[in-house]
Amino acid sequence: MKIGKIMAVIIAFMIPFTAWSAQVLKYPHKPIKIIIPAGAGGSLGQEIRAISPALEKQLGVPLVIEYVSGAEGMIAYNKFYKEKSDGYCILCFNLASAISLELTRETAKYRVKDLTPIAVHNVKNFVLVVHPDKWKTFGEFLQEAKQRNISLAATGGAADLQGRLFESGAGIKFNWVPYPSAAEGMAAVAGKHVEAMLTFALTPRPMILAGRLRALAVFTTKPDPILPGVPDFKSLGHEEIPLLLVYGVFFTPPQTPPALVKVLDRAVRDACLDPEYRKMAEKLGIVIEYKPTEELVKLTQKNYELLNRYKQFIK
Repeated sequence: MKIGKIMAVIIAFMIPFTAWSAQVLKYPHKPIKIIIPAGAGGSLGQEIRAISPALEKQLGVPLVIEYVSGAEGMIAYNKFYKEKSDGYCILCFNLASAISLELTRETAKYRVKDLTPIAVHNVKNFVLVVHPDKWKTFGEFLQEAKQRNISLAATGGAADLQGRLFESGAGIKFNWVPYPSAAEGMAAVAGKHVEAMLTFALTPRPMILAGRLRALAVFTTKPDPILPGVPDFKSLGHEEIPLLLVYGVFFTPPQTPPALVKVLDRAVRDACLDPEYRKMAEKLGIVIEYKPTEELVKLTQKNYELLNRYKQFIK
């Protein structure tokens, strides 16, 4: 009798475990939703549309892209934090942007460190752009910025943080003009409604190549492959300005099973090696840089340390 009871307990325990194991074994078996914390037309949208075919090839299911804009991405982050941890909802975002909002906004109802990391898939640098009729060089821009408050398009997130670090390191102050998206900010600079903008190098590249915007400097210590010929801060002799390296990352909601994360991590790794995607990335100017789950955990911690150090600039 006792043995029968013990067996009943074991079977009762094994039933949910077996069901969960079956779920993992056939994962994924339906479309996966990817949330983008921005409107269509920005760098995040370009990046996910470029890598999606390779990811779909690796996962064997369609990817459904959902743009959730507003409040500098906060609406998307708060929404994603409550999603199911079943591996069928992924967030594609810029690590520094999400953490900076978490640290400085009372309306943030999420914690990046509680999300489940998958992998890094690219790295992005910032570029300073102006109208072609304005300054010809970064030196000219900086000289005038020391004399008056130049208007700068503000689109939130990591771009604004880099702008604050720029102000602090260069000893200047901008007149910050808010815009809902990078696309609208670039249009404002091209239309001479605002004088300058800081954004990821990928975003304004078509307008730069078309002659509608001029790139004065990339916020790196080495040449940026996306914008060859544009001076970096080391070559300009301004290494005193803090630079923010931004990684494009994939996360799932909190407490996603490790077995599902492993599947997704492997899919991102193999997608980054896909020849067709690499050709597309080169054409679009996406700098591929894969880092596995374990390294993303470390990067997340480093970002918390850096952004906490400079939190006063983004409040």
